[in-house]
Amino acid sequence: MKIGVMYSGIGGRNGADFVAEFLLNALRVMGHAGVPLGTHGGGQVEEVPGDLDFVICSSGRGLTPKLVDRFRKRTTVVLWTHNDELPDWKAIISRISPLVDIHFSYTKNHGYGDHVLYLPLAADQTVYHPLHSEVDYDFDVAMIGSRRSWRTRFAEGIKKVYSKAFFHFDMNLSHEEVNSIYNRTRVVLAPVQDCDDEKPAAAWGCPCRTFDVPASGAFQIQVNRGGLADVYPDAVVLDPVEDVVQAVERWIEEVDFWLANPGERDRIARKHHSRTIEDHLYQNRIQTMIDEVLLSR
Repeated sequence: MKIGVMYSGIGGRNGADFVAEFLLNALRVMGHAGVPLGTHGGGQVEEVPGDLDFVICSSGRGLTPKLVDRFRKRTTVVLWTHNDELPDWKAIISRISPLVDIHFSYTKNHGYGDHVLYLPLAADQTVYHPLHSEVDYDFDVAMIGSRRSWRTRFAEGIKKVYSKAFFHFDMNLSHEEVNSIYNRTRVVLAPVQDCDDEKPAAAWGCPCRTFDVPASGAFQIQVNRGGLADVYPDAVVLDPVEDVVQAVERWIEEVDFWLANPGERDRIARKHHSRTIEDHLYQNRIQTMIDEVLLSR
């Protein structure tokens, strides 16, 4: 099939455009022709080729009802949204959700209506994978993501305890560099509860690192949130804690436990890696999209 993948139009380095790149990689692995529409960090695409079987719009942040109508006159439009809990995103997506041919959301708690299908994010095995069997650990703990107020203060507290710690929030590392860091870290931290700066204990959704870390073969501790049990029922989790000082204390206690239990840590990492390869690659998500597009015709 010939499938277009539309970048988000958000601007700058951003997660939605990483997803677009992962989708294009997966299409190549599957033997489909993936057609990039736009560029990472570029503006909103306003035209699509007429010879596509369908187009996947990653996030839809830059779409308007007028653009959706224009695109649908040329091909089937599939929308995949990833930040549906944020009020400003939801206001934009609510206008276009009923207009696209198929709308997938990464969360069940999207609130757009029954026409929206649940489709979690996934891992790109072409860039996130174990590097070698004998691991040389350079870091006891690590976290990589976008810069948020709560998590930067959390990182400062953690670094006071662990001298071998790596935190990076500038979104300028390559996927290969991130994969290497995950491979060289004993415990990856994912206190994903602060995507809304006004609600630092509002934990939701499963962003890319939910899948990137186990795909790399690494072990991670995550904040408990909606959707996580759907993809990793036995994930190692902590409940969200709004107070940063209390959160640091609780996470240190958990990290120390897992640093002292490498055998069990490695067993869980191997189990989650296998589950990721079996069920949570972008190839799995694309096949779901293809199946739904064919059913809709």
